[in-house]
Amino acid sequence: MDNIEAVVFDMDGLMFDTEKLWLDSVIKTNEVYKYKVPTSLIIECMGKRKDAIDAKLKEEMGEGFDPDEFRRLNKKFMAQEVLENGLQIKKGLKELISFLKSKNIKIAIASSSSFEKIHTRFGEANLDIKVFDYIIGGDMVTIPKPDSQIYLKSCEVLNVKPENAIALEDSDSGIKAAASAGMKAILIPDIKEPSEETVRLAYKKLDNLLEVIDLWK
Repeated sequence: MDNIEAVVFDMDGLMFDTEKLWLDSVIKTNEVYKYKVPTSLIIECMGKRKDAIDAKLKEEMGEGFDPDEFRRLNKKFMAQEVLENGLQIKKGLKELISFLKSKNIKIAIASSSSFEKIHTRFGEANLDIKVFDYIIGGDMVTIPKPDSQIYLKSCEVLNVKPENAIALEDSDSGIKAAASAGMKAILIPDIKEPSEETVRLAYKKLDNLLEVIDLWK
């Protein structure tokens, strides 16, 4: 790993336990407001940009389905949980960031969430986002993951070659994006089980962020 100059982090499901938070909120929304959105559909949408999620929800639930209203209700339950218990960070996040900074390795965020949402999440988790050298939200690229655009842009702004950079991802679309960009794509699955193709594309499959540090040992 001596040639690694940068590590680029996905956010939801990778740094923060937001996917479980989202899934729990959907279950509550279904119960309280009598929706019938399958949890399997929500899991399928994980890791995708808002416009892609909306299109999938309408495709499966019908054109009369209002994804914005459904999301508003979800967010209400999510906000309540975060207010009461804070936003939970994933195992090893703080340790990995400290380790990479100590080795002068550049770090960035490349998330399908919007730039504003990324900042909101860090505030909810009480973490300093300024430790990252660059942040790219899904609203800052024209083509979402699994296209490689967001990762190629990350490498460009960090001034590193893709082959000298690691991407940390939990989703199928993220691994495809990073691998097609020519980066070392490390898979750390969250709720959604990765496909066999995703596992093959990944440089490594690990259980948590703490294990990333071991790659340098």
